[in-house]
Amino acid sequence: MEQSRKSMQKQRKRPANRHQTLVGLIYALVAVLMIVVCIALVIQTRKDEEQDTSNSTESNSSQGLVITSPAQLSTTTVENTVVFEGTSDPGVALTINGSAVDRAADGSFRCEVALSRGTNSFVLSHKGETVTYQVEYWYAVQSFFPAADASYNCGATMKISTVVREGSTLQVMLGSKQIAMKKSDNQIGSGLAEGFVLYTGAYQMPTGLTSDQTIGTITYTVTCDGVTETYTSGTITCLKAAEVKASDPSVTPDYGEYIDVGSGYIVEIIADYAETFDGATTDDYSFPSRNYLPAGTVDYGSQNPLNYNKLSYMLMRCGRRVYVQKNNYPAGNKTKVVDCYPGTLPDHNEVGFASLTVSGHHTILTLDTLWKAPFYFDMKPQNYVDPGNRNYQVTSLTAQYIDITFCYATSFTGTVKIPADNPLFSSAELTRNQSDCTLRLYLKKTGGFYGWDAYYNENDQLCFRFLNPVPVSSANNSCGADLTGVRIMIDVGHGGVDGGAVAKNNSGKTVDEAELNLKLAKTLKEKLESLGATVIMNRTDDSPVTVEERIAFLHEQAPDLCIAIHQNSLSGYPNHSGAEICYFTPFSQPAAKCLYQRTAGSGIYAKTTLGSNFYYVARETPCPVVLMENGYMSNAGDLAGMQDETVLQRKAEAMARGVADYFLSIR
Repeated sequence: MEQSRKSMQKQRKRPANRHQTLVGLIYALVAVLMIVVCIALVIQTRKDEEQDTSNSTESNSSQGLVITSPAQLSTTTVENTVVFEGTSDPGVALTINGSAVDRAADGSFRCEVALSRGTNSFVLSHKGETVTYQVEYWYAVQSFFPAADASYNCGATMKISTVVREGSTLQVMLGSKQIAMKKSDNQIGSGLAEGFVLYTGAYQMPTGLTSDQTIGTITYTVTCDGVTETYTSGTITCLKAAEVKASDPSVTPDYGEYIDVGSGYIVEIIADYAETFDGATTDDYSFPSRNYLPAGTVDYGSQNPLNYNKLSYMLMRCGRRVYVQKNNYPAGNKTKVVDCYPGTLPDHNEVGFASLTVSGHHTILTLDTLWKAPFYFDMKPQNYVDPGNRNYQVTSLTAQYIDITFCYATSFTGTVKIPADNPLFSSAELTRNQSDCTLRLYLKKTGGFYGWDAYYNENDQLCFRFLNPVPVSSANNSCGADLTGVRIMIDVGHGGVDGGAVAKNNSGKTVDEAELNLKLAKTLKEKLESLGATVIMNRTDDSPVTVEERIAFLHEQAPDLCIAIHQNSLSGYPNHSGAEICYFTPFSQPAAKCLYQRTAGSGIYAKTTLGSNFYYVARETPCPVVLMENGYMSNAGDLAGMQDETVLQRKAEAMARGVADYFLSIR
């Protein structure tokens, strides 16, 4: 039995061995097939790579020379190098004046080349194509004006300007006459390169010419570091005097606020901003509903100025008066506001929509115009407490739209379309009136308006720059807000020779307002910056700042809010104390109210008031402006608080909380 079982086991083993052999063969075949597939994939991948390389080579071989910088074939610079940037075929040589240019694998290049003073020529060669650049390296001079041919009316003032490297000597000649040039007091917004300064001068054109007269050319000679550069303008011409015509009814509409002042005498606004007054009266009353007009605006005007209380105005056909000149306090000199000369204007105006864009914190409306005619600008309908008695306080903002009326415009081409995501306006509507056109811009929310500016750009287009609300968020700090991205200007009152109010403290030491204003301003700046705000001050030491410089700096910086810091005084009333918070434009009231509420609730002052006032810095503003009188220097208690660091910190804290409340309320 044992042997029989062994025999059976042997017989069973033979079929098992044949099965294993078959399985092994199958595994071997699968392995071979897998190897074959892998080899095929590798071969195909290499073919694909070769094809990609071939395609890339074909693409690059068809790629021409594209130069993105410099943007123009002829250019002027005060830098001692020029940068050439662009793309090319990496498989073909690229040279600049015969020297090879290094490029990236994709053919892109950036090559910085040194310049010699004067004219530099550069020839870029690639694939049989050549491009020639002329680069003028001006060492001592950045720019000069006039540069091209220019014509001026009889009696007009020709403005001359030169931007030169600091430390240069400058001589400007008109024919054989030397023009006196002085360093401009305002170096803001002149587009100055680093290390360059602006010089200005003027030349008065002759009067009473019966024919056009060639005045000559202007020669600008500048020497710096032993280098002398000389440049010559185009021909300057004075046009013959125009005959002053009698009133022309065709150009003096019978409707609206227009006034018949004749049609042969032109008033041109030459100051950056000209405040306007009612033309039908003789007074010096400012109204928040009377807009300013930008430099360049022209209109027919009265030949003789109107006089009131030692002030002179020119009456314009649009029904507004403007100053002839105004005091530039505290410098003592007068700033000329208008030029007046004989001439004629078109009998109508035409306006065309060019663009509506959002740039930074602003919405900018750009318009084409036939000529630089006046316009009316107002928030409507806005209620005031008692406008008949010149009380322009507002209890709330009621305006639902902005009206811009373009004087004498008989047509408005194009359609102003407001994008749905515009932060300020919801829609636009145009009305053609009897004598002009009105563009109405509807606000997204009642009273939701924050400031505006108007100017003519380099293309002589009329631009309106509207301040958008700034998005802010709540934060876990003492003021409850993160002010990152908010730009706040502090207008530090007085300074230099203008010390403001004066008082003596308990030690008998004389202190002036300018010093106290700066103390509080610096404390407030530190507090606002701790909340994330960007803070700009128009003075950080005891330097003088004229009212014109304050306004120019405010428009240049275009902040989201401006706070003017002052201290009060009332001689003969030592018991009078407290703080006054003031605004002028309706859109400044919400910020003023927030600052008032926080200041009144701080317990610092026995009395705090809120109201409207006619402070100059608050009238021509591109943003809300709040002027704060922070106590009375004539009151011993208030004066002590102005010099106490603990009290200063409390004042700054209350003001910062008011600022935070304002921005949280408009977000």
